[in-house]
Amino acid sequence: MTKKDQARSRTLRDALGALGYPGFVNLFTEIEAEFNHDPAIVLMAALSCNHLDERVVEALPWLVLRYPDMDWQWMVREARRRNAQNRLGFVVGLALRVAASSDGNMEKLARLSSVEEELFEYRLEKEDAQWQRVAPGQRESLRESRSNEAKQWRLLTELTDQDLAYSGDV
Repeated sequence: MTKKDQARSRTLRDALGALGYPGFVNLFTEIEAEFNHDPAIVLMAALSCNHLDERVVEALPWLVLRYPDMDWQWMVREARRRNAQNRLGFVVGLALRVAASSDGNMEKLARLSSVEEELFEYRLEKEDAQWQRVAPGQRESLRESRSNEAKQWRLLTELTDQDLAYSGDV
């Protein structure tokens, strides 16, 4: 990761901590807590990055679950403008799996399902390494070991809802 990528990840960790993400809540200062972070902007900033700390990526479904009333029209429009709709679809899909297994809030599930369906209509054909650098030799291995969710969204990642530390605590 470059210094620029590290700085972006650090900024996103601080914003996620200020928004209450348990894994980063101790990392932000009182000064940063005074800023009113918009969860939609934090999510879109993370989706737009090409290289992120894996812990930041793991926090994104939590953000979707914690703030399900984001402006989803804006999110979908921005994701499409930035060619990040597959990443957003994957994150929303993970959030759906976590919510279905933990809180069962039908209104939240319905809202996120409709967002996922809309994003699926705009799904890109290109394969994406989802915020990480993948060596050419690793691509085939990731293609074979990735989840059905990652295949659906054409992402090269092994991340699943089972890997999320908060999967039972949302």
